Amino acid sequence: MITTSKKTILGISVSHNASACLMHEGEVIACLQEERFINKKNFFGYPKKSIDFCLNIARQRKLNIDKAIFTSKKRYIYDLKYPIGHFYSIKDFHDHYGKKYYERKIKNLSTKKYYTQLKNDKRNQENLYLSLKKIPDKYDFNLKKARELQTNFLIKQSKGEINKIEFFDHHSCHIAYAYFSSRKRLKNSAIITIDSQGDGLNQTVWICDRNKKIQKISESSECDIARTYKLTTLLLKMKPDEHEYKVMGLAPYSKNEYSRKVYERVYKNLLQVKGSKIVHKNRPKDLYKYLIKSTSGERFDNIAGGVQIFVEELITKLFLNIFKKYKVRNFYLSGGVSMNIKMNKIIKDLPYVDNFFVQPSGGDESLAMGGCYLEEKFNSKPFKNIYLGRDIFHNFTEKKFLNYVKNKKNLKLKLNFSPHEAARLLSKGEILAVARGREEFGARALGNRSILADPSNVKIIQKINELIKNRDFWMPFALTILDEKHKTFLVNKKNINSEHMTIGFDTVEKKHSLIEAGTHRYDKSVRPQILIKKSNHNFHNLIIEFYKLKKIPALLNTSLNLHGFPIASTIKEVLYTFENSDLKYLYINDKFLIKKIN
Repeated sequence: MITTSKKTILGISVSHNASACLMHEGEVIACLQEERFINKKNFFGYPKKSIDFCLNIARQRKLNIDKAIFTSKKRYIYDLKYPIGHFYSIKDFHDHYGKKYYERKIKNLSTKKYYTQLKNDKRNQENLYLSLKKIPDKYDFNLKKARELQTNFLIKQSKGEINKIEFFDHHSCHIAYAYFSSRKRLKNSAIITIDSQGDGLNQTVWICDRNKKIQKISESSECDIARTYKLTTLLLKMKPDEHEYKVMGLAPYSKNEYSRKVYERVYKNLLQVKGSKIVHKNRPKDLYKYLIKSTSGERFDNIAGGVQIFVEELITKLFLNIFKKYKVRNFYLSGGVSMNIKMNKIIKDLPYVDNFFVQPSGGDESLAMGGCYLEEKFNSKPFKNIYLGRDIFHNFTEKKFLNYVKNKKNLKLKLNFSPHEAARLLSKGEILAVARGREEFGARALGNRSILADPSNVKIIQKINELIKNRDFWMPFALTILDEKHKTFLVNKKNINSEHMTIGFDTVEKKHSLIEAGTHRYDKSVRPQILIKKSNHNFHNLIIEFYKLKKIPALLNTSLNLHGFPIASTIKEVLYTFENSDLKYLYINDKFLIKKIN
């Protein structure tokens, strides 16, 4: 039984994919990433605008914020002054992991020159928020000063409206997000976190016993799965902390015999599983240099396949050990590694796994929500749906929108355009950009800021890429499929829930051609949004209308954004995206259709 909380909590993640969350009476009422406000993908830093959004909601509802939570205990001023990542090019990352920083650090040489370069880098936007240029260098690694700085800035920003401010542990926030946000909080469960690094750790395991007491049973600072995958992404000339999904999408194109050879020779002996920990085995001091040297001469797809096997082998061994020792068959997973969908597919199919839960966007963007859940624990409620951001008409009225479109000579506006008419467009092979209600939290477009198409039309893939996405040729699109019909198309014997495109599934062979455009072209797998009606009635209704016309209870679904930009948020960004692409149709709030006129 859930005891209702009376508190209002503000969660804040100062990290890459910075975010803020507002929880009232145990229910998440807002959660969004800073990148959506400032159009900087994977923004690293203080989420000022996201916090402002949450504070404004609290003021509008006359809510007193009882506590604000920062979701890291060990964020130094250095981390705030020099947030590396969102403004880094691939060359910058090469320099960072090469001679400018890590090579010098490994040789115990001074890295002062590197810090000076970071300090003077004009691309560093964080100083716009915290005025860190005035902070002396001697405070760079001063934890107390960092906490003081963040606390004072938040007090000033909130006009003193927050009663208490605390700092919570990074991985504790991850497990709270994984478990308490889930629709099912099962006893006799294991909750696992794996990421690149957070408060000195990169892996933890927690057990929820039959009395629903949650206890940490192991931790590791040597679980370099994420770091190894990240550096492999870089050596494949892709951007770390952003393009790991591309490596994952590339992996199935490698023949197993070739990718396994790379795994055996390059990756296998780096790490090992000991009990419920992943620790070093023969990890070289300079991992990046080792990977560059050891993969020299190997094909790019075989390298991708090798590192993917590396992840899958370690994780399955870890899960098996936990099952054997603690006799649990229910598993929850969070942290950046939880976003490896192909790994999740393998975990889901393990014979000793009865239930497997992966919440949307388990990376650091979820920490703000996790901090709120950690404060409230069993007094909280699972979130109802993932549509927790700004409304499509935020700070821009419907009247202004209509006037704007009417004054555009190249745009034609249709009022009262029904979902049936929208479905008919899709059935005729048209591509439809859709924006409705509040935006999705996280990295996936789940129907409110999406580009939709007929999943049986394979030619549509190239067309979407030409119009807007500019995706790499090997990358698959995703699929939204009705929950009540999904077992006809997807292999899901355990009835594993995947509402947010977090777990991979095989397709039913006889039905694959009907959803082929939304599957991986090589292995025919799919990362679906299995849509429950109560989560998004309007999106569900649109797919129902499409089903009536084509007998396919699904749509190809990809995010509404320009290449290299975050998902479009408010009507201004949606219109900008539409007008600066070759998209022909835009459907707003299930009633306005905008058509481009040549």
